[in-house]
Amino acid sequence: MNAELINPFINVSVNLMNMICNVKANRGQIFIRDSTFLSGDVAITIGIAGEVKGQVFFSMDESTACKIASIMMFGMEVTKLEDIAISAIAELGNMIMGNVSTEFSNNGVEINITPPSILSGNDISVSSIGMRTICIPLALESLGKIEIDIALTDN
Repeated sequence: MNAELINPFINVSVNLMNMICNVKANRGQIFIRDSTFLSGDVAITIGIAGEVKGQVFFSMDESTACKIASIMMFGMEVTKLEDIAISAIAELGNMIMGNVSTEFSNNGVEINITPPSILSGNDISVSSIGMRTICIPLALESLGKIEIDIALTDN
């Protein structure tokens, strides 16, 4: 997968986590996942269509999701993921992908994104059949970590 397709995800995610959550996001070692892998307890999934097609998963454990939702809800304590907290987490995915779409457009690549879907539970199995999945781990100081799993094909 072309670095030009991956860099917008890294840049936008690091910048938005700093802006929204006021934390530094440190990128870990990028790696390729098997075609089927286990997600964290909470996963935001967003589809991509256009000149590039595929899916993006933002996965994290429930504790990290609760901390992020709490910050996004102006400090309201979130101890478990209920509807309003799930909505906040979905909006995080939407904000990241909206900005990624803008970066792609600025580089001459037009894409559309689907509304985010949230998956939660133990042992969520994710499969991106026929596409290589690139994983970008982000360590969020004091909040936990998020893994961005990107499965794309360019036309």
